[in-house]
Amino acid sequence: MTMPTPRQFYFVLLNDTLPLDLAGPLQVLLEAQRAGQAIDIHYVSAEDTQIMDGGLRLHQLKPLPAKLNATDVVILPGCNDAFATYNNPAGLRTQQWLKAQARYDPYILSICSGAVLAAKAGLMENKACTTHFALIERFRSTFRACKVADNRIFVQDGKLFSSAGISSGIDMTLHFVSVLFGEHIAARVAREMLVYFRRNGQDPQLSPWLCHRNHMHRALHQVQDLVCGQIGSPHSLQTLASAVHLSVRQLSRLFKQNLGITPGEYVSGIKVAHAKALLSRSNIQIEAIADACGYSSARHFRRIWNQFETLSPSQYRQAHQQ
Repeated sequence: MTMPTPRQFYFVLLNDTLPLDLAGPLQVLLEAQRAGQAIDIHYVSAEDTQIMDGGLRLHQLKPLPAKLNATDVVILPGCNDAFATYNNPAGLRTQQWLKAQARYDPYILSICSGAVLAAKAGLMENKACTTHFALIERFRSTFRACKVADNRIFVQDGKLFSSAGISSGIDMTLHFVSVLFGEHIAARVAREMLVYFRRNGQDPQLSPWLCHRNHMHRALHQVQDLVCGQIGSPHSLQTLASAVHLSVRQLSRLFKQNLGITPGEYVSGIKVAHAKALLSRSNIQIEAIADACGYSSARHFRRIWNQFETLSPSQYRQAHQQ
């Protein structure tokens, strides 16, 4: 079996980088790596040593790569006093490097004031973006060609992703992982990181994949992992109960006590969430989506779908196609 080519992620580091702007997205990528995704992580800079906010010294940083590919990902953590930092010699060299790499069309992820660096390099012109609330007005007045969004956790505009900063870098990177590797991987990563309430770019909301996960019952987590990891299986109540050595009655009672719903309701919710992802990100036929979700027919799938949604699957696709 041919192994996939690892995707290259580059953290671009400067003096006064905010620790969580680096550590949060990095942890998301490390967990995705452990979940089996082919990811290579690099720490690059215009200088081989940088001092983070708080005094942590970063040594032996790699030089900025000469040429990126369209599949590569550049991550720009924020800095304290960003407007000054990005105008020092290392900051100016980094700006020039970003401008030169724009022709290769890599993915750009900015966290917090990292948006200032991206904007100075011309990467955000006529693009929807956001940054930390304390910088919004200055950012908007300085970079008038940018379409700055207020009160947003993160914003995606094509291959440009920007976040409000600090903890929202985790939310944005989880979203990015879902785009590249699938929602099931992002959900697995979020659970490992104990991010039970994933926020999307529009407003705070609970991911269907992580809903009902804030309990401590190991057997139920095993059942939920089974459902999320094998969406294409029918998952009868008897099969789920047997998998964790419980009776059907015991499993149903535990679900009600700990989750407030039945096992069947949980299974259906996960399958519909997966169907939504397929509808919004592909042109797969409804019959194939029904099969991918473990339903015996498109009719059966639509019957379950209608319990959750007012739009038909086709209407949902039309409204949410990315």
